[in-house]
Amino acid sequence: MKKVEDDGYKTDYLSTSGGLSSKTIDFSKINKEKIDDYINLMREHQMNCVKAGNFIEAELAKQRVIQLKKIKEKKEYNETKRRQSVDMKNFMSLKDKELRQFKKEFNNKYAEEITKLEDLLDELRKKHEQELNEYFTNFEKNYPKELKPSNELVEKQRQLEYYIKTEE
Repeated sequence: MKKVEDDGYKTDYLSTSGGLSSKTIDFSKINKEKIDDYINLMREHQMNCVKAGNFIEAELAKQRVIQLKKIKEKKEYNETKRRQSVDMKNFMSLKDKELRQFKKEFNNKYAEEITKLEDLLDELRKKHEQELNEYFTNFEKNYPKELKPSNELVEKQRQLEYYIKTEE
């Protein structure tokens, strides 16, 4: 008879022939290689029972081999799941660290670029002010402050004065 606990790691071995004694083995603390050894022992026991003609004990041994394989697979699954969980935590930690580093570098570069752009903007403003001052200076040099009336305007004013005199 076999008995499996809820965690799937404890099993009860009963032997009708006395080949294996009745005892409970906790496989949760046993590594996979030892489980492989138990599987090999059970297979050997199964073969010996078949040779001796004890088919009931051989069937029990076969069932125990199947049970041990399931226990081994469950241990491997849990170990893989645990490793994956650790790897995922390490990956997320590394990802967060690299993201923080990237953000820090990006913010530094961004601040440098903003500073450069502000400096360029200041230089451009100074250059425009200087050019504007040069244009005003050139304008004042080239054009007098008082405007001379055009010949046509002078002629019209003369005619107006003549009419005013003639009307008087």
